[in-house]
Amino acid sequence: MKRPIAIWVNISFRLFVALAYTSLGAYVAFWSDFDLGFFNGIPIAFLLGILFVLYGLFRIWRAYLYFREADESINYGEYED
Repeated sequence: MKRPIAIWVNISFRLFVALAYTSLGAYVAFWSDFDLGFFNGIPIAFLLGILFVLYGLFRIWRAYLYFREADESINYGEYED
């Protein structure tokens, strides 16, 4: 059986947001001109960008887990013994 359209919309939105975070992180880390100072000799904008990239990758992983767990064999309202 096919997955419901709501699952596909949910996964698409999750992937879109994850890619947005990853793109924002790449922009902030490598192409922005923000001057937020330094932390131990490393620009804070670079550290912030890396944090966004890592969070975007984490969200991609969570979207994959949601896709894998969204199975039609789950019968809602019924409990297993």
